[in-house]
Amino acid sequence: MARTAKRPAATPQLMVGSHISGPILPALYVRVSTDEQAETGYGLDVQRQQGLGMAMMKGWPAPKVYEDAGISGTLGPTKRPALARLLADVKAGKVNVVIIAALDRLGRSTRVILDLVDAITEAGAELVSCRESLDTTTPAGKFVLTIFAALAQLERDQIVKRTTDGRNLRGRRDGEKGGNVPYGYRREGGTLVVVPPAAAVVRRVFTLRVMFSLNSIAGKFNSEGVPTPHGGKVWYASTVRQILLNESMYRGAKRGESNATWPVILDSSVPSPRRRRALAA
Repeated sequence: MARTAKRPAATPQLMVGSHISGPILPALYVRVSTDEQAETGYGLDVQRQQGLGMAMMKGWPAPKVYEDAGISGTLGPTKRPALARLLADVKAGKVNVVIIAALDRLGRSTRVILDLVDAITEAGAELVSCRESLDTTTPAGKFVLTIFAALAQLERDQIVKRTTDGRNLRGRRDGEKGGNVPYGYRREGGTLVVVPPAAAVVRRVFTLRVMFSLNSIAGKFNSEGVPTPHGGKVWYASTVRQILLNESMYRGAKRGESNATWPVILDSSVPSPRRRRALAA
C-alpha cells in the first residue's frame, strides 16, 4: 500500500487583526536587576519560561531571547545592550513579535515603558505581555494600545505645559524665558552678563551708523576681519541691521513682563541712529 507523503509543517502566520502578514518572527526580551532578582526571585529563568510558554500556547516558533542581566529598568535602550539589539532587529524586519513577561521588564517608569511600546509598534512589530495580557495581535490588545498612546500623549502634553508654565513664571519674575540672547550678552550663573569684546563692536556699530550706511559698516568690518556675531567672517547689511534693532535692550530696557532690565551696553554717550536716519541701507 502506497504511503501518503508527509506535508511540511506550515509556517505559523500572524492571526487576524494584526497589521503584519507573513511568518512570525518572535523575540523574547528578559531583564532583571541584581536587587530585583534577590528580592523577588523574578529571575531570568522564570521570565524565559513564561515567554516560551506564551509562544508555545499561540503555536509560534521558539523566540530568540534578548537578555539584559543586572541592568536597571530606569535606563533607556542606549544603555541596555540587548534591548538596543532587539529594537534594531525590529526595525530591520528580523523580529515582528516581541514577548515580555511583564511591562515592567521594559522599564521601571511610565515614560520609559510608553516610549518603548511606541518604538516597538511604530517599527511594525506586535507586543505581547504575559502578565498584563496585552497582545497587540488581537483587537482587544490594539484597543489597550490606543489607551497607552493616549497616556503617552497626555504625559507629553503635561511636560510641555509644565515647561511653558515654568518659563512664563520665570519670565514674569526676571524676564528670563530661555532661548538665544542678543549679541553682546551671554548667560552666566543663571543671569545675563555683558561680553566686553562684543559690546565694543555693538558700540562701534551705533557710532558708525550716524554717518555711514549698513553696507558701508559691513564692508568696514569685513576689511578689518571683525568676527560676526555668530563667529563667521562675512558681515552683511542685515547683520548690522539686526544689532541696531536691539537698541532698546542695549540701553537697559525692561526684560519682558518683569521689572528686570537688560545690562546696559549703550549709555547716553553713544548716539542713537534712530534720531538721525532710518535703518534702511
